Amino acid sequence: MKLPIGKPWFGPRRFGFGVSPMNGQGWACIGLYILTMAMIPSLMGREARGADALGILAALLGCTALLLVVVWLKMDRSKPLRWRWGED
Repeated sequence: MKLPIGKPWFGPRRFGFGVSPMNGQGWACIGLYILTMAMIPSLMGREARGADALGILAALLGCTALLLVVVWLKMDRSKPLRWRWGED
């Protein structure tokens, strides 16, 4: 299945299992995710209780789901995901 549009942003890790950013776009995506995750609680209120806390949790989970979709769409599929020891 060839879904990535254009150049991939994420490729296989050198050590371990999974993907990591390959270029500036991938790192910018990760940086934006970290910034958004840090800003959500302060934008929605620090003393969140009850429904407000659920709203913050929903926003955090939504951002994580969006990141996973972007990584899946922009991942290099030419190399299979497997455990790597750094030799290839």
